Amino acid sequence: MERTMIQKVTIGFGALYVLIGILGFIPGITRDVADPGPVPMEGELLGIFAVNLIHNLAHIGIGLALAWGAMRAERVMLTNRIMTAVFALLVVASLIAPIVEGVAINAPDTILHVVSVLVVGYLGFIAPQG
Repeated sequence: MERTMIQKVTIGFGALYVLIGILGFIPGITRDVADPGPVPMEGELLGIFAVNLIHNLAHIGIGLALAWGAMRAERVMLTNRIMTAVFALLVVASLIAPIVEGVAINAPDTILHVVSVLVVGYLGFIAPQG
């Protein structure tokens, strides 16, 4: 079965999120933070992105949802539309946060989520199917 370009990109984007989630657990790639502040932060992935257990698991879950949703052509558009809403909510929450106590979020995370909104939004709403 030949996958559409939208499916391939969505699966790749999902795999990237799973990889980010896994890397968040690996010492050396994630460095400790001297002052974690009010949000429980275990470290910074690549010295940039705030991570903790919940954040890593969220990245893995989001990545798996994207990859699973893209496996069938009839599901991929809906999956990207739903994930656009999820990422948009994450952007808003990260601006209001740390209302989302328990999830370590910093400015680079917010930027990553904005890029994610643009990518999955394009794939779900604008990209030509087929």
